[in-house]
Amino acid sequence: IAGDLNDPLIQDFFDVTKTVVVPGKKKDINGICTKKDGDCKSTTIYDSRYNDMKTTMYLLGNAFRINQQKAPDNLPTVQASKKFFKEMDTFERKVLNKEKKKVKKAPAEIYADALDILDVYLDLVELPPTDSGHYDKEFSTLVGETSRIT
Repeated sequence: IAGDLNDPLIQDFFDVTKTVVVPGKKKDINGICTKKDGDCKSTTIYDSRYNDMKTTMYLLGNAFRINQQKAPDNLPTVQASKKFFKEMDTFERKVLNKEKKKVKKAPAEIYADALDILDVYLDLVELPPTDSGHYDKEFSTLVGETSRIT
């Protein structure tokens, strides 16, 4: 991280209006709108990449369980993801200027600590580490586009 928290890539990662989660679709019957107000398009649902990442990491971490008796919060993968998000929540508040209390650590230091925790999580879910080069490439977020990290 270069240290510029106003970089559009960083801002967009936390922006809840940038990423389309569910695109709005037309809800007409044979091309004819049956609603009284004539608005047959559903609303598009937006969220941030960060919130999407939170959900995905929790679900993936929960999938790596040895037995069904253990509560999800006691799984090492879920604990690692929660530690990561604790750091990233602090980083997000710095990026969005919503700090409740002053944090003495610099944003670059918070980010570096979060990446270290993320590497632990990635190892637990059998994914390559952050410095492997896999995550530096352009990728599609469309469902079903590809099922492999290549």
